[in-house]
Amino acid sequence: MRTNASVGCWAVTATLVALSGACHKESTAPKNLSPVTSFISQLTTSDPSNVGAVVQGNPPSAGSGPSATGSGTGNFVRGGSSILTLTANTAFTSVIVYVDSGSGYYRLTLPSAVTQVQLVVTVSHAAVASSGAVGGYVVTPTHVFRVGTGDVQVSVSWDVNSDVDLHVVQPDGVDIYYGNPSVASGGQLDLDSNAGCSIDGKRNENITWPSATPPHGQYIVRVDYWANCSVTQTNYVVTVQVKGSPTATFTGSFTGTGDRGSAGSGVTIKTFTY
Repeated sequence: MRTNASVGCWAVTATLVALSGACHKESTAPKNLSPVTSFISQLTTSDPSNVGAVVQGNPPSAGSGPSATGSGTGNFVRGGSSILTLTANTAFTSVIVYVDSGSGYYRLTLPSAVTQVQLVVTVSHAAVASSGAVGGYVVTPTHVFRVGTGDVQVSVSWDVNSDVDLHVVQPDGVDIYYGNPSVASGGQLDLDSNAGCSIDGKRNENITWPSATPPHGQYIVRVDYWANCSVTQTNYVVTVQVKGSPTATFTGSFTGTGDRGSAGSGVTIKTFTY
C-alpha cells in the first residue's frame, strides 16, 4: 500500500489483524490464501456477547435464501471497527462473512430470527434462513486507512457524513481531541474526519501512542456529536484496544443537531486502566 487510503479491499471487522494480503490484484498464479482470521479477528452484532465462529473450508454458495441488502460504511482503520446493517426480505437466523482473499469464513448465529441486524463489522455477507438456505452475498468494498497503533489505541467509526469527535482523557486529565491533537506524552489524534462538516467521507477517528509508552493510570473515552451536518441519525462504534486485554467494542447512536463541543465534551463510553 502506497497511499494513505486503499480502495477495494475486502477485510474488515472489529480488529484488523494483518493488512498484508487484504488488498490484491487478481493473478493467474495460484493463491496462497491466508486464514480469514488474518483479516478478521472478531465478528459480532451490536451486542458484543453475540460472537461469530470461524468455520474452515469454502463458504456456502449463494442460493434461494433471503435476499439481503447492506447499509453503513466499509471505512475502517487498522485495529478499528465499522458498522454494517444487514436487511433481508424475509427473516434469517444466521449471517455468513468471508474475505475475498482469505480461507475459511465466519458464521454468526443470531438469538432469534430477524429481518435486520447490525454487524460490527463485515465485508461480504449473506443472510441464512432457518431452513438453512443461503441467500445472495452482498459485497462491501472497503477503504482501509493507515493510522498509528500502540499499547493503547482507541478509534471510532460512524455510518453517515456527520461530524463525530473522539476524546481520550489521560490519567493526568489531558484531553486528546481535535483541539489538542498531539500531547507531550506522545498521544496523538492522527485521523480527524468531517471536521466542522467539511465532509471527507472517511468517518473514522483514531487516538494512540504510536512511538511512546502511554502514561499509566485511568483513562476516559468519550464520543461527542459535534454536528449532524444535516443527517437524521448517526450510528457509531468505538473500539478500545489495551495491551494485555481483549478488544472491546461499544455501539451507540446520536440524534439532534450536535453540540459543537470542545474539551470535556461528549458521552462517556468507557474508563480503563493501563
